[in-house]
Amino acid sequence: MLKTVELSRSKKTKGCAVTYRAGNQNKFNTCPTSCALNGSGCGTNKIDPDYLNAVLDSKPKRGHAMTYTHFSPINWAAKLAPNKTTINYSADTIDEALICKKLAPAVPVVTVVKEAFWNNGKNQSVDGVQFVRCPAEYLEKTNCSNCGNFEPLCARLDRDYIIGFTAHGAQKKLAASDDKGGCYAGGGNVAIHWQDTSDQNQELSDADKLRAFSKTLHPAAVLRHHIAGDLGLEQ
Repeated sequence: MLKTVELSRSKKTKGCAVTYRAGNQNKFNTCPTSCALNGSGCGTNKIDPDYLNAVLDSKPKRGHAMTYTHFSPINWAAKLAPNKTTINYSADTIDEALICKKLAPAVPVVTVVKEAFWNNGKNQSVDGVQFVRCPAEYLEKTNCSNCGNFEPLCARLDRDYIIGFTAHGAQKKLAASDDKGGCYAGGGNVAIHWQDTSDQNQELSDADKLRAFSKTLHPAAVLRHHIAGDLGLEQ
């Protein structure tokens, strides 16, 4: 199930086009069961290939498009290209992010960190790899639409640094721990939109609905795919 929003009004994505993706039986059913933030007991181990291709192809011609996935880059990294949506691998830990960046430097990587990680700064170096803090966390008027002087960091395919997001959301303490669970979309306003997505009626496949939606967007738009949900094929 896919929910589309032409112009987001939330603080982080204000001005962006966004989508939410959910299973029609459980909102977590497009997420990998292996995700450390998924404590629901639900999910899938397979990527939806048609939806993956739709995400990659749904990039505004003169704009930007990005998303995040907890599925291994082995399943999608070969399809990344400058004219496609940038898919960021969401590593579960700092160590996993480092391993991924060193073994597959062409893969964009992000991860969640504890607030103390930044030591009140904007970046941090670990084992020779630079971690860059999401600018929206410390710049008051910055969001996904104007980040990086209107070239969002998460939409930059060719980058040699890892983007770090300070644990946030209603379950942020759990997200920054070693325990299972803590998805930021599990509570608050995001959870409301996500549950609405799961509950809606939909005739088109998620891939076809996304393709149709992307064609309606301004050529210079910023599109953030699935604020909640992932690339998975619901079983």
